[in-house]
Amino acid sequence: MTIADIRPAMPPIGTAGADRRAPPAREGAHPRGDAIAAARRRLPMIEVDAATPLIANGPVTLLDAFEGRSQLYASYHMWHPGRPAADQCEGCTFNTGHVLELSYLHSRDVTFAVFCEGPFGEIDRYREFMGWEMPWYAVPEGSLDRIARGATSA
Repeated sequence: MTIADIRPAMPPIGTAGADRRAPPAREGAHPRGDAIAAARRRLPMIEVDAATPLIANGPVTLLDAFEGRSQLYASYHMWHPGRPAADQCEGCTFNTGHVLELSYLHSRDVTFAVFCEGPFGEIDRYREFMGWEMPWYAVPEGSLDRIARGATSA
């Protein structure tokens, strides 16, 4: 058995549109999200340009962030440029702090990476200060929209 044998069926590739905006509108009014979550999973995938630029220790692309694996779990960390470690997003820090062992994900062909908007030097110092080993990437202006909404042009 291979990873491809157990991976769930993928929805068709589509375009960003009203169908992607409808679930958030329903979620606020719905106390239990099971049906809404199922509807969200059935939404069409959106193609994202693999050449979307990111910054690590120099310029890289979104494809590079996959590190040769077939799947990428990209966690978005809200960044406050120029602020000390204690003033960075508590929720993002809490969530990222729970991702300590990456070998389980790697054995399933998944790369976990953290994306932030902000200067890479600050972001990398914070990652080192916190003792995190997962890769972090600075997302330049214009790239976040391309990643989040599937836009293929800058």
